[in-house]
Amino acid sequence: MKRTIILGVALLFTALLGFLTLYVIFVNREINVLEIISLLVLGLFGFGILGALASPPDDR
Repeated sequence: MKRTIILGVALLFTALLGFLTLYVIFVNREINVLEIISLLVLGLFGFGILGALASPPDDR
């Protein structure tokens, strides 16, 4: 249960950062290198978090 809550909060935080990044891109009507890097890093975070949510926890 604790694992799911932590992963959910991490996913929400990543989604918020993604929204803010896209907001800056659309408000400025241009894209620069830092915004591309930000989207790549957020994609990696999202991929990792979704992978962690999909895999079952270890039995210890």
